[in-house]
Amino acid sequence: MYKLNVYQKGNVIKEATIQEGESILDAFQNQGIYISAACGGTGKCGKCGVKILKGDIPVQEADRRFFSEEEIKEGMRLSCLAKAIGDLEVEIVTDTEEEFEIIAEGGQAGVEGDMGIAIDIGTTTIAVSLVRMSDYQVVDTVATVNHQRSFGGDVISRIQAANEGDLENLSKAVRKDLYESIVKVCEKHACPVKELKLITIAGNTTMGHLLMGFSCETLGVSPFTPVDISAIETDAVEMFGAFGMTEPVSIKLVPGITTYVGADIVAGMLETGFDQKQEVSVLIDLGTNGEMGIGNKDKIMVTSTAAGPAFEGGNISCGVGGIPGAISGVTIDGEQVSVTTIGDAKPLGICGTGVVETVYELVKEELVDEAGGLEEDYFDDGFKLADDKDGNPITFTQKDVREIQLAKSAIRAGMETLIKRYGVGFDEISKVYLAGGFGYKMDVAKAVGIGMFPEELLPKIEAIGNSSLKGAIDYMDEKDNQARAQKIVDLSEEISLATDKTFNDLYMEYMYFE
Repeated sequence: MYKLNVYQKGNVIKEATIQEGESILDAFQNQGIYISAACGGTGKCGKCGVKILKGDIPVQEADRRFFSEEEIKEGMRLSCLAKAIGDLEVEIVTDTEEEFEIIAEGGQAGVEGDMGIAIDIGTTTIAVSLVRMSDYQVVDTVATVNHQRSFGGDVISRIQAANEGDLENLSKAVRKDLYESIVKVCEKHACPVKELKLITIAGNTTMGHLLMGFSCETLGVSPFTPVDISAIETDAVEMFGAFGMTEPVSIKLVPGITTYVGADIVAGMLETGFDQKQEVSVLIDLGTNGEMGIGNKDKIMVTSTAAGPAFEGGNISCGVGGIPGAISGVTIDGEQVSVTTIGDAKPLGICGTGVVETVYELVKEELVDEAGGLEEDYFDDGFKLADDKDGNPITFTQKDVREIQLAKSAIRAGMETLIKRYGVGFDEISKVYLAGGFGYKMDVAKAVGIGMFPEELLPKIEAIGNSSLKGAIDYMDEKDNQARAQKIVDLSEEISLATDKTFNDLYMEYMYFE
């Protein structure tokens, strides 16, 4: 066992230990030190870099892919591949992603009477609302990065991590995030945590399993059976007692439908009134899994499609989450490239909306052909969008184009297959709701322009922000809405796309940029 002293911004943040042969990333995870590792610690994303201040860590081939010779001489290494052979002092120098731009409902309500908390556990971010229960009005919302990102940026990598012995660490990480956010929003408004009446939680099935500490062994293998996706009830001492919670406030989890169509989609359909309308609507969550539903008060069908993390900046060479400095808008006019960033900060990478806009602009300028090939001049080094604060180029590469091709094709093919199986035409659909922060900020016309959605549906598309959080607020209504959520679950029929010929044919067709 060796010493591991961890620095950030010049200060020691943790005096820890590390076993011989253990990676720095594993040591961080085991001792509650956060660093992003979107690929799950496989050396593929380059996001978990640390600077070795003292100690010997050999250079790996993957280090040379992500760091310049000068950076390597200065001690930069990927923490997931850096294995201890002695005492170490390391500094976390990569962006901690703590400033994700979260689309969350503000609030004007005052603190009076019974108060509750509604939570959306997203794969990337967590949003927590303080709610006045007399009229279910939001007082305020706080948000945080989901620190499970240290174990991987998507649900598959987290399922794998859980099955390889990190279930307890994953569960502890998200419970800590929730409790700290609850305390933060309550203290901000002088609302004692122990006096809360109810906490409601929505999230995808994997997030629910990790929160509850359920085994994930059956989530990642066919037939993808969840342990429990019913309307679970527990209390705050059971969930947060390890962090100091002493009052058994009631906690209710929104039920899910299947392993890959979870409580977040049920909450979204509750919020948008699927179960109350005669007209047919579509709901799409543009996340890693591309969960979606179609239906009305009589019939609902749901499915999910593996879109990958490109919409959240994952698997993109200069990709980042929705944090200040992330390139979110792009315009290319001949030689001129203009970018906008979140918070108007100095560019530091490209987030999901920037990825969509970049591809649209490259296709428009005929720098990417219909098959997705980047023009030869940019094939090796990528197309430069901007320089970061250190003067390093932020580029969009051939591999990045392929990532968005896969993602947009999966969404389009999944949606159209679902619509066909439901038995309606585009003209019979009243609304297409786009859920989540990515959909909320996205230029829908540009998304249609790269073929993510059919042009016929453009006038019907409505971005609704965090419908999972809004649905969790709705779920506080024990008298009506908890029964409505269960009705949505009972009505829903899942369509599997894995062996669906229509989906596979459309998937290949929509890979192209027309």
